[in-house]
Amino acid sequence: MTRCSPVVVMAALVLTLTSQHALANTSSVFSPDVSERDRSWEYRSSFEPGEDRDPDTFAHRLHYQHSLNDQTRWRLIAQQSDKESGLEFRYARLELQHQLHEDEAAGFDSALRFELQLAEGDDLPSRVRVAWTGKVDVTPNWQLRSNVLTGKQFDSGAEAGLLLETRWQASYKLNNGVRVGLEMFNDLNTTADVGSFDEQEHTLGPIVKFSLFDVKAEASYHAGLSDSASDHTFRLHLKYRI
Repeated sequence: MTRCSPVVVMAALVLTLTSQHALANTSSVFSPDVSERDRSWEYRSSFEPGEDRDPDTFAHRLHYQHSLNDQTRWRLIAQQSDKESGLEFRYARLELQHQLHEDEAAGFDSALRFELQLAEGDDLPSRVRVAWTGKVDVTPNWQLRSNVLTGKQFDSGAEAGLLLETRWQASYKLNNGVRVGLEMFNDLNTTADVGSFDEQEHTLGPIVKFSLFDVKAEASYHAGLSDSASDHTFRLHLKYRI
């Protein structure tokens, strides 16, 4: 059987998935790990079925990340959405992540990530944000991750106060190397207007991580737990190391 290039596989998925509409959440419970020779591309897509006659929403984004050493890495991100009028650029983001602790010495991994996101259009404000991420291998198979994020919006449509968000993930590594788990996202609005549980965005769902040729892949589904959250969100992440 002919072996497909991972780049061809990723390109085919991009072309297949970019025929939807609008904007959706492409986030993850990201790892604190920084690898010294990491040079990689990542493609992410997210799809949310429309509710109450609203159109389906879909987004896709592309990453390039480059490690400076075994502790510090920078990343460039561009996100687009598909609308009825065609592709629309939404934002560009620059990230700098610095690993603070490593499992070999501290018994856990942790890192800080600094972000500058510049948005396009009047309906999406720009922002600066700092995030903490932690990871611990409880057993050789069980792993726990957690993210805590806070930031400040600016430019058109910016909300008052500091942004507040948390994410967590618990996963189990199977004998075949596939990792399955459960994760939760919690968008707590801002310090100026936290609101009630249903006014915040809380989602929960399963995730599976596996390898596809030379590409690392993640597929997940989240169900909305609060009124403000989307009822259903489907995500696919593909990472190819150069």
